[in-house]
Amino acid sequence: MENQWTARPLKVVQGVVILSLVIVVLAFIYGKFIHHPLRVWVADGEWCVRFSPDGSGKVLYGSECDR
Repeated sequence: MENQWTARPLKVVQGVVILSLVIVVLAFIYGKFIHHPLRVWVADGEWCVRFSPDGSGKVLYGSECDR
């Protein structure tokens, strides 16, 4: 009789892949649908983007836009 608690490598890999995908999906959902809308709400709806000479942009909220 095989020990039922023996880790099967294929099952471990499947578990790690599924967990990684769940983490990536949750991070995307947080960034897209929670973080930015929450920051806009806290800043009373005021936000802007400041661009650098190298072309990169930074999102600013509330009083950060006045600087």
